[in-house]
Amino acid sequence: MAKNWKKASSIEEVRLGEKPLSIEDVVAVARHGARVELSPPYVERVKRGRAHVERFAEEERALYGITTGLGENWNRYIAREERDRIQRNHVLSHACSVGEPLEEECVRAMMVVMLQHFGTGHTGMGLAPLRLLAAMLNGSVTPFVPAHGSVGYICHEGHIGCALIGEGFVLDGKGRRKAAEALAEKGLEPVTLASKEGLTLVSGTTTVTALAALGLYDALVGARTADIAGALSLEVLKGTLMAFDERVHGLRPHPYQATTASNVRKLLEGSEIVARYRGHRVQDALSLRCIPQLHGAAKQLLDDMARTLDIELNASVDNPLIVEVDGGAEALMACNADGSYVGMAADGAAIALAGLAKMAERRIDRLVNRHVSELPPFLCVDPGVNNGLMIPQYAAAGLVGEMRLLAHPATVDNGFTCANQEDYTSMGAGAAVKLYRSARLLRYILAIELLDACQAQDFYGDLRAAPATAAVRDRIRRDVPFVGQDVMMEPLIEAIAVMVGGGEILEAAWSVTGELPL
Repeated sequence: MAKNWKKASSIEEVRLGEKPLSIEDVVAVARHGARVELSPPYVERVKRGRAHVERFAEEERALYGITTGLGENWNRYIAREERDRIQRNHVLSHACSVGEPLEEECVRAMMVVMLQHFGTGHTGMGLAPLRLLAAMLNGSVTPFVPAHGSVGYICHEGHIGCALIGEGFVLDGKGRRKAAEALAEKGLEPVTLASKEGLTLVSGTTTVTALAALGLYDALVGARTADIAGALSLEVLKGTLMAFDERVHGLRPHPYQATTASNVRKLLEGSEIVARYRGHRVQDALSLRCIPQLHGAAKQLLDDMARTLDIELNASVDNPLIVEVDGGAEALMACNADGSYVGMAADGAAIALAGLAKMAERRIDRLVNRHVSELPPFLCVDPGVNNGLMIPQYAAAGLVGEMRLLAHPATVDNGFTCANQEDYTSMGAGAAVKLYRSARLLRYILAIELLDACQAQDFYGDLRAAPATAAVRDRIRRDVPFVGQDVMMEPLIEAIAVMVGGGEILEAAWSVTGELPL
């Protein structure tokens, strides 16, 4: 089962090399500006691995990326005096992703994942590029990385590599600027890449892992919040808790199904609305009755991905990899750089989020549909003159449509590259991007459900809601008022979406129930 939730914004520093890197650590650095430090064990591992590469180069062994060309040029010997040049050329030639830039937090996530992966001691990367990466993170100097053109690795990473050698562009407080200029202002110097370092920079699973970490963190917050939103809707729609009876879920013992049912029961403890309308219907519509089943299935996929990502964040994913043997070392040519594990998991997670979204949208429709809600039409106090909350449901339907498109798996596709030396590609970057985008869209759908459910709760007058659902309503009402007359809806939805993404809805409910499991 999933570990307890840890709020990424509470992490102020991430020391690499002393303990496994977590998803929350990545988010803390990427999104909240947590400081990065390279621990003494990290530095020692890097020095030891680099010493092996330098010895290989001196011994003139035929080793990929050290004494040979790269990609389809693997069979070409590279003279010693050309080795720095080929590493620089490799980074420059790979900087060919295109279009609008990736979000700054995505690039920062890539940088911290690079630091983690390259610092295992098995890549042969030297300390100078890693120290510069850390200094750029801590100094808020972010490479400009166009968003499109990755088959799973290579292109996005090339733009980060260009910034490290003083080429390309960065984003800082002054906008898009030449990397060399921005580095100089921070007192930083570009690096000269030595044997294997340019290859390592564009190898691995950097993009897939980094974007998936951001997306999964948001997805897990969204999945937990979906239980809360569903409980609010169930309560105000006079739903029955019979479908959440633990005996039912004991007869189909999927653990996340039972946990979800338990969460809803705890969220609705003490509800006068539930007590007043117990037995009001024989059974509810599936968007209420099946919350444990669908939410549970989605959470299982997300938790499976979390375990995959925990492994990937702390793995060695370069090619070749340096392994120590009997006091010496070998360079093993293989392909831990493949992004299939995280890519396929991200595809599955995007499907899970689309499932949560489609059920939430159906609950939204029930909240505003007087034919089934037994509430005022569109939750409006003055219908006809006002539309009330009619149109946010349209927006939710459109958002679900977007998420269904993003749920189409990327990793079933293939690319043929490098003169067929790379005749298979994971396409994992596309999967990670889809998850990242889907998790952000889910926030808005949940925000609309919470907007509607809180509006409905206010129609119950003196009949009190459960303490947990009332706490959620109270948190929302601090920023979003009851909608009596038509107003612009986007600011209201955006305000609640920010609460969802920041974990404030979770904290409001959990202030009553204690932390609820995934």
